[in-house]
Amino acid sequence: MKKNMLMRMFAAALSIFVLAGCGNTTGTVENGSVATEETDADAPDTANEEQNEAEASSTETEADEEEDLRAETEADEEEGLSAETGAQDEEAEKDTEEEAEPETVNWLEEHEITITPQGDCTVNLYSYDSYEEDYVGDYEAGLNVTISETTEGVDEGFKKVVAQFTINISDQPGNGSTWNTCAFDRYTGTYFRGNAKTKEAIWIEDEYYDVRTEREQINDYPMFYITYAVICPADYDGAVFQIGYDSPELKEQNDKLDYQTRLYTMDERPFYGDGYRCFTLTDE
Repeated sequence: MKKNMLMRMFAAALSIFVLAGCGNTTGTVENGSVATEETDADAPDTANEEQNEAEASSTETEADEEEDLRAETEADEEEGLSAETGAQDEEAEKDTEEEAEPETVNWLEEHEITITPQGDCTVNLYSYDSYEEDYVGDYEAGLNVTISETTEGVDEGFKKVVAQFTINISDQPGNGSTWNTCAFDRYTGTYFRGNAKTKEAIWIEDEYYDVRTEREQINDYPMFYITYAVICPADYDGAVFQIGYDSPELKEQNDKLDYQTRLYTMDERPFYGDGYRCFTLTDE
């Protein structure tokens, strides 16, 4: 009986031991399950952070692209505006050039008028017998020319350009000689009336000016001394003096022109062409 009791006690102790071991196994699995659940819970958080980082990176990239595009667009617009402004400036400058007054035309050059240097030369003259109508012949008379300018005896802002002609007619074939002296504008060819005022004869800096001439002659046969003066604005440089051939026929043609009604250019007058010498202050 005592033996049976010992066997039951041993069996009970073994059962308790076995039951205690099963409880430990269940705790281990739960701990592992909890660990696994915590790990699974972290995974979505990591994925969300990567997605957020990707979205943020994408957003930053799009923002950078938009900013670059905006900068390029503004640069293109500025370049286009600059090019357009430049084109407008060029066009405005071109229009200004087109609206500007044309360069002054040089009548002397257009008509191929030769300027004779000051000093000694000869000039072709008409010689007659007792009356001018009694033509004897043409000849070459000796001529000396000097030109100077002064402001003495004229109003402020004006000057006097003076040509001194000395004619020697000792070689004339007849008993008398005739010649014509005058002055005109080199730029337009406008004739300045002798011993008179020519109104609005020249154009300087958007304004017309009158020109007055004075002529004196001293006869000391066979020498004749002629002083021909042009009174004009001080900054005017276009006075041209001419001397040359004259005859009764040319005088008759000249008398038909009314110099008081309008301006005449030299090529409209009978005293024009190869039989004349022209002089300027600068020999140009």
